[in-house]
Amino acid sequence: MLSFFRPKLPIDADELEWQLATFKWLQAEFGPVAKALVLPTPHWFPPSQRQGHARMEDLFAAVRKAAGMADWPCELRPGRSERPVQVGFALLLKHHGAAAPCGTFQVEEADGTRRAVITYNPSLAADTGGMIATLAHELGHYLMSTAKSAPPGGWALHELHTDLAAVYLGFGIFLANSARNFAQFQSGGEMGWSSRRQGYLSEGALVTGLALAERLAGRDPAAAEPYLKPYLVTDLRKAMRALARLHPDVAAGVEAVDLGDFAA
Repeated sequence: MLSFFRPKLPIDADELEWQLATFKWLQAEFGPVAKALVLPTPHWFPPSQRQGHARMEDLFAAVRKAAGMADWPCELRPGRSERPVQVGFALLLKHHGAAAPCGTFQVEEADGTRRAVITYNPSLAADTGGMIATLAHELGHYLMSTAKSAPPGGWALHELHTDLAAVYLGFGIFLANSARNFAQFQSGGEMGWSSRRQGYLSEGALVTGLALAERLAGRDPAAAEPYLKPYLVTDLRKAMRALARLHPDVAAGVEAVDLGDFAA
């Protein structure tokens, strides 16, 4: 069959090999892929009656439980917020993401003890799905901070690896859905459109990672379709068809990767 009739991945061959290598490294360091795909449902994220930071603490507790990291000691703090745009009556296009990070992870040392601290951007608190993706990404940092070896390509690529680590933990739906947002807003004297990028991997890379993780776990990636943005379902299906051709046995494809080829 001519190549242009074959299903194509949303990413190129080099990025696919890097993802396979990263999943091999993640499993070697931390064990098999998550036991379940985390879904945006009350089963995973029970409604909280609390407000403000207390509500974020409840959400963080649910994310930690879903990630299998409920017993990992960690403090959650509100971080820097986006600065509001005040220009009077106007039609605006707002771009978010550069002024303040969605979240941060750090390890603090005091009195001879080490403490993990995760912060979140309070401006994004109303976007529950995006906040879950942020907290999962920061937990990915926490997980990777315990690794005994460097990830494929080295620590310079750690933010890219961390997005995949969050997918590995089961949060692929949230990472893909929150990677790019474009929405209408109206507030006070302002109206217009708001755009925001979140995370480090592209939407196509994230749905490909989602498909790989689910195949590695022995699950059907199509179970994610009802919870993805409609256009991402198309990318997921492309990824599934292309992977079925390129790597009928994803586990064998991951195992065949030589991590030595990805040394920093």
